[in-house]
Amino acid sequence: MKLKTHLAADGAILLTTVIWGSTFSVSRGVLDHWPPLTYLAVRMPLAALLFAALFPRQVFGASRAAWRAGAVLGALIGVGFVVQTTGLLYTTPAKSAFITGVTTPLVPVVAYVLWRARPSRENLLGIVLASIGGALILAPAGVGGVNTGDLLTLSTTLLFAAHITLMSLYARRFDVRQLSALQITTAAALILTAWAGLRAYAALAGAAGLPPGLARETAPPAWSAPVGWHLAYLSLVSTVGVFLLWTWGQARMSATHAAVIFSLEPVFATAFAVLLRGSAEWTGPRATVGALLVLAGVIVSELRWGKGEERAEGSSIVSSGD
Repeated sequence: MKLKTHLAADGAILLTTVIWGSTFSVSRGVLDHWPPLTYLAVRMPLAALLFAALFPRQVFGASRAAWRAGAVLGALIGVGFVVQTTGLLYTTPAKSAFITGVTTPLVPVVAYVLWRARPSRENLLGIVLASIGGALILAPAGVGGVNTGDLLTLSTTLLFAAHITLMSLYARRFDVRQLSALQITTAAALILTAWAGLRAYAALAGAAGLPPGLARETAPPAWSAPVGWHLAYLSLVSTVGVFLLWTWGQARMSATHAAVIFSLEPVFATAFAVLLRGSAEWTGPRATVGALLVLAGVIVSELRWGKGEERAEGSSIVSSGD
């Protein structure tokens, strides 16, 4: 029974990874016509309303402790989504996914900061490999300067690593439906507040008084059937469905184990980029070497060279959640 449970949990996280791999290209399709904050101000509140309609008792009857956990996770994922989505305007889906993959080696580091669970030597080597790989993706040969979108994406990796680490703790303490709903509700509230504040400021100061990146947010969204279908998929499947799967699966594994499965996300993202956009929009051999180093760092971080070594991070989180 335990083996079946572990396989089911791995399957839930793997399916989450596949779906999230698709969101890089699907989101880019929306961003071709919509400003990033406007897009998220529709996607996330729509997902929050769906959660409230599906699980009203879990949302409206939540305890203060559950709201605190949801608020922490929601703040991390909300800010992370805004920055990552903005970065996707200036980089490609495949590159964004591989840079996001640097999150995995950072999870043991966050666990050490939070619980003093010391990273293994494999974790440290994985961080080094992933960092070198990330640098090669960020600055491929023949490209002048560093891509702004890549830097924005890189800045989200610590937020996502903290989210994955804390999810392993909170998912054991609270109802799966409740924790999923509360963090999405929090993220939606933050994004809506930021969007409304920006629109109000633009109305007073005028679009000319905004920096170019923020001025884009004043442009009206262009509605079309493809955009509508993309938003429906991103809200219903890749937010409501995925967060239920993710929370259920991660309650049954350590943060590092989940992060290793999530490391496959760039592979799926690249496949979807080829399928949906006709090209991976890659930047040459140097970036390919960087991508391989990121994956190598992720794999190495999970190897165990010594027979007696245990996953300090995983056992720490399990004991904290019991």
